[in-house]
Amino acid sequence: MSSDDSAWITPVGTAQLSSFSLSRYLEYTDAALEEKLKPVSSSTLSFLSEIPTIFLSELRNDYENNRHEYLTMRVGRVWNLQVVGNEIRYEFCIDRDFGEITVHDRRQFELAFELGRWELNRTHWAVKKGDLMQSLNHAGLAEHFNNLAPAMAVNVPPPPDEPPSDQPVVTNVEEYMAYVLSLNPAADEEIFYRGHSDRKYRLEPTLFRRNERGEFRYLQKEATLVREILTAQANEFSSDQYMLDRLVRMQHFGLPTRLLDVTSNPLIALYFCCSSTKYDVDGNEIDGEVIVLATKSENVMFFDSDTVSCVANLCLMSEGDQDALDTSQDKTAFNVTPACQKLLHFIRREKPYFENRIDPADLDRILFVRGRNTNARIISQSGAFLIFGKDAVLPETGHSSLNLHRITVRDKAAILGQLAKLNIKSSTVYPGIEKATAEIANKYELN
Repeated sequence: MSSDDSAWITPVGTAQLSSFSLSRYLEYTDAALEEKLKPVSSSTLSFLSEIPTIFLSELRNDYENNRHEYLTMRVGRVWNLQVVGNEIRYEFCIDRDFGEITVHDRRQFELAFELGRWELNRTHWAVKKGDLMQSLNHAGLAEHFNNLAPAMAVNVPPPPDEPPSDQPVVTNVEEYMAYVLSLNPAADEEIFYRGHSDRKYRLEPTLFRRNERGEFRYLQKEATLVREILTAQANEFSSDQYMLDRLVRMQHFGLPTRLLDVTSNPLIALYFCCSSTKYDVDGNEIDGEVIVLATKSENVMFFDSDTVSCVANLCLMSEGDQDALDTSQDKTAFNVTPACQKLLHFIRREKPYFENRIDPADLDRILFVRGRNTNARIISQSGAFLIFGKDAVLPETGHSSLNLHRITVRDKAAILGQLAKLNIKSSTVYPGIEKATAEIANKYELN
């Protein structure tokens, strides 16, 4: 689905070449199916050549001429898919061009093709289960294309239950630190860490998370979330000079943001990995994971960075305004567009001197940021952040710009005991009287 379907206006039956943003791949895809199709590889991409493809425009309207909502629709095939840079390049052929389809009943159309809320209004590439002819029939379109073969069953191999063979597995602090110290970063590199209690958790901020149907939980309402908290708790943010400061505070109190917490202390990451023990249906402990992220020191930015301001202030823009930011344009053309002018307006609230020289490529990046140590928790956790840009390519695709290593962690309870001997425990990781009193009470409780 695309807001601009001009690339698909081609003669029926002819082979053509096009591309699609990797950052929008597998949005609105059932979570279990998405897991089977990541990381993005030649084998998962070749699977797409085996199933029919629907080419849809985003939903449009022409209310001035008393028309209902409509979209353009074509059915065909794709093949020879490959990742080039931040794009998926593919060959395709249109087998049937339905032209403009009037959507009289939006909900019925969504149900026919298993579309989620807002899906008709977002450029993306989804993979759906089911039979295409059946979907066309439910939408009242099957009689126009009787020779279409039914969709093939999704039979891509399931994701492995075990970590890849080259991924280290540790069961104590000694093994963990031996691996961390063996990484030997270059003199001009910095290392950050993040711990997950379940190794299947994704390296993505809360704002980008989706439900089981593949729908974004919060992303479409980012600007509303931010404005509501700034309105409801204005005094809490009165001392914050930069939007990044506000996002850090929002993150601290649990609001979904485009920030992801990381730490420069490997033991803190290990603590977060082990502090929550989970079990599968058979009662076995679920493996945790520590992710090690390396980057050049020159790429680690500070709270007052102009580039960080550009990405942070995206949160004030509606989804439509963000989509209007065409980051494929050159810098000169991009900075005079209405969407960029709106972003500049927000940036100049915190930096009145800011000139219209935004590098559009920066808006799609994932940036390492050192926030200001404005609260005790950031200090105790050696906290830093990743801030995710508008169309950042997420690490789980296998094609992210992030340089990372993964460590599988087992026997979490024993590791927590070792960390406590190193004074890495809840009362030191979460400074405050509540954690300290709970820890003291547990220490002296009689069983």
